Amino acid sequence: MNLKDLPKVELHRHLELSLRHSTIRELAPQIGVIIKNDKDFADHFLIEDPMLDLQSVLHKFLDTQKLLHSEEIIERIAFEAVEDAARENIRWLELRYAPTFVNQGHPHLNFKKIHSAIVRGVKLAESKYNIGVGLIGIVQRTLDDLAAQAVAEFIMDHNDTFLAMDLADNEAGFDAKRFSKLFQMAKDVGLGITVHAGEVNTPEAPTAVKEAIEYLGADRIGHGVQIYRDPEIMNYVKQAGIPLELCPTSNYLTQAVPTVDDHPLKQFMDFGIIATINSDDPGTFNINLTHEFELAKSRFKLTDTDILTCVKNAAQHSFIEDARNWSP
Repeated sequence: MNLKDLPKVELHRHLELSLRHSTIRELAPQIGVIIKNDKDFADHFLIEDPMLDLQSVLHKFLDTQKLLHSEEIIERIAFEAVEDAARENIRWLELRYAPTFVNQGHPHLNFKKIHSAIVRGVKLAESKYNIGVGLIGIVQRTLDDLAAQAVAEFIMDHNDTFLAMDLADNEAGFDAKRFSKLFQMAKDVGLGITVHAGEVNTPEAPTAVKEAIEYLGADRIGHGVQIYRDPEIMNYVKQAGIPLELCPTSNYLTQAVPTVDDHPLKQFMDFGIIATINSDDPGTFNINLTHEFELAKSRFKLTDTDILTCVKNAAQHSFIEDARNWSP
């Protein structure tokens, strides 16, 4: 099976961290970063070796944040992200982003300007390539209540161009129940719900997955990798029929798992959990979705049938309605 040519579906990809490397090199001088060689580039913009923890990874995203300083650049990176996905034969792509992540670095860009630029870039790419795209808006856990409400209301008010709402950012010390009202409101206006949970290697991580389902109404779980440590919660997720958006390279680089070979993707599939394969932050991790499928096949010993199952799982559980009736 040629994995690059295989028609694919991706559910978990962050737009802000999907920048094309040639574009980063072009834009870097605008933020005072002079790239003399590949090491300079990697030091500022790539994560290719394991970091200490998720928080260390999040801190490294700040140089990339600085690049997103105009509507024109945001529109461009949205177009290029979709174009790059189409070139590896991704037929359906869900892109997620946090309006606050961009706005906090560039206060002159309000949520509306940011979102409009992204929508323009996405629609232009869709018109040129055989790909369908849906957008997911992220509420960052680290926001105070008023800020979280503001971004959630923006996402809900734009449910004609957002398909779903996500809760993301550092998990440690943030209670899911605090956000339950906002996510119920999102469900009430027809948005899908996906939640980053069970990503970090902490004792409470498996429980966070169960709480995301119970308190936030999660239709899908972003990562969820830590439930391999709790058979009861693995069974709970299986019985609930909640898909996991698994990101193998990301989980290794953030040290959610100690080595690539420790990733429980195959374990989850054998157990009967609905698994999907995703790239998470392809620009930052210097990978793409094809790489993740190749990894799953070579290191986790997924068969061609397993690979097709993961693609079909992603299609059937996409928030893009037309994707749910598609098969590779």
